[in-house]
Amino acid sequence: MKKFLMVLCLSLVAVMMVTPASAEELWDYHLRGVDEGLAAGALPPAGFYFINDMYFAPSFKLYGATDPDGIYKSSEANSNIKLAGYIDVPILLWSSGCKFLGGDYGAAIAQPIAFTALRVNTGPNEALGGANAWETGNQWGAYNTIIIPAILSWKLCDFRIKGAMQFGLNDGTTSPGDSVAADPNNPAFHIGSAKLGGKDGNIYAWSSNDSYQFTPNLGISWLHAGWNVSADFFYTWYTKDSDTEYQNGDQFSADYTISYTCGKWTFGLGAEQQNQVQNDQFDAGDGFGYRSQPNTKASNYTMGPLVGYNFGPCSLMFMYNFALETNNELGGDWFNLRLVVPLGNPYPIH
Repeated sequence: MKKFLMVLCLSLVAVMMVTPASAEELWDYHLRGVDEGLAAGALPPAGFYFINDMYFAPSFKLYGATDPDGIYKSSEANSNIKLAGYIDVPILLWSSGCKFLGGDYGAAIAQPIAFTALRVNTGPNEALGGANAWETGNQWGAYNTIIIPAILSWKLCDFRIKGAMQFGLNDGTTSPGDSVAADPNNPAFHIGSAKLGGKDGNIYAWSSNDSYQFTPNLGISWLHAGWNVSADFFYTWYTKDSDTEYQNGDQFSADYTISYTCGKWTFGLGAEQQNQVQNDQFDAGDGFGYRSQPNTKASNYTMGPLVGYNFGPCSLMFMYNFALETNNELGGDWFNLRLVVPLGNPYPIH
């Protein structure tokens, strides 16, 4: 049972996902579905843990397009924009073994690294005999650092309940504020959250947001005889981008798990949802202040299988999610491989 809990209870609060919608900010703070397969309400036994999520979205499309009749449809794919993204999320988690307010106390820090390969159809090109020309740009960069100073987990019979507070720093390597898009005197052509032209002479997708993020987190788990039924809930507030005068709308995210562990193997089903609860806002500098931007409420839903193996002491878990519905953002299938390595407890509590 102890090994079962150690594998399942690494209750992490990892990061963003590549989801430019009709919005200025490229990334969602919570990486969609990243906590699938975990016991969302629990902390592992006391000690330090290294966790690495290797997350890949091979063929995302931007949903939210205008049909030939000129009608905007939030769930219609824009065939002129395609994105492949790889996100590596190294996390250091500390489960202290101490009690605070009756719950187990822990803390964590994450520094995601993102690679994006963006393709945009720029229209017919005479040099290509009238065929469509595709501009392509690849970029590596660091996302905003994620700090989780407080994680508390309580045990109630077979239930675990976790509360946490997360902060995203405004320290990423490339963001709207770092690009020529933030300079009104430097012409740039925008497609969604990408930029074509300007100083770079290329197209790219930014690797971070130019804002701070604040996210309370609630996790609930039922753990019994190898079963794990969990739900992880997140609500994110974004500060405004002072360079582009853009304000991302608040967002609700949730990851769900139903799994069964038998011996060293774990099998199950994961799902996730993300719903932006208000439109983005933008100050155009015309004296009217921040105004709501239509068609910027993003949402997506995915679901798929998961399988894990405990090598003792390390463990691996693989998840594949199929896209079910996407509106006003990039969407598609994705998969994630999670590695968990216990680093021991240098200060054991007796």
